[in-house]
Amino acid sequence: MTERFIGKLILAWLAALILAGIGTVYTPFSLVEIAGVIGMLGTLGILAIQVHNTSNNRVEPEDAGEYVDGTDRSDTSDDVVNGDGDGTSTEHDVGATEGLSATERRVQNELIRESYRRFTEQPFTFWPSPQGERLRSYLNDEFEDVDEDVIDKVWRFSKDDGFFKRRPGKRSLTITPTTLWRAKELGEELLLDDAVQDEILDVLLQSYRSDPTYPRVDRDELIEAVGRSSDVVDHNLWLLREKGYVETQAYINSSDGGYSEAEITKLGRQVSQ
Repeated sequence: MTERFIGKLILAWLAALILAGIGTVYTPFSLVEIAGVIGMLGTLGILAIQVHNTSNNRVEPEDAGEYVDGTDRSDTSDDVVNGDGDGTSTEHDVGATEGLSATERRVQNELIRESYRRFTEQPFTFWPSPQGERLRSYLNDEFEDVDEDVIDKVWRFSKDDGFFKRRPGKRSLTITPTTLWRAKELGEELLLDDAVQDEILDVLLQSYRSDPTYPRVDRDELIEAVGRSSDVVDHNLWLLREKGYVETQAYINSSDGGYSEAEITKLGRQVSQ
């Protein structure tokens, strides 16, 4: 109970004692009996008021444009108005960075789209440090009417919000799954498929069971075993690696996919079994 509620109870019982003292003059009941009845009624009344106030305090968030989990309700409608997306929601709702103006959001949406397009060309290749400069140059050319400081701000906020990440110990960077989900909301077609991911894990798990000392599967063999195109396999394998379910190895003469072999991790085996 809160201090305010306890204070109300004390006041109610003091009032009950005073009323009971007056009541003994006009009734045959004792002070204790009258005080008990009045005090009980007062307590019940305070409890009823407390419950009523609590229920009334359960209101919607002040900003009707936000979900409780922080996602932006207005983002879908904004996409429809500006032609930024298909106006549909996904199982991974990722809105634009909070606090961006309409112009800044437009720049960020294009940044996400272009980043995803570059990612689709070779998912497993980390972009070297100049890649960030090339992306900014692309935005400068795309938005000639937008101040360069605005583009720098969007780029910085996008990195801080987890749309990009740096390779551990390196200066190179790449997109994150957050960028994929946002790109999908903006109308890009993803090649991700849960069934394909399950098939990849099954193939890698069987390889591990056959030879735990060397469970790696060659990229070409993996693509053939899954029975899907190389792009589909590569994209879904990339997401599995981001989840920590698989590891990939790349050699000097690696294949076009940016990796040569893949193997399932301990976490991946726990999920698959």
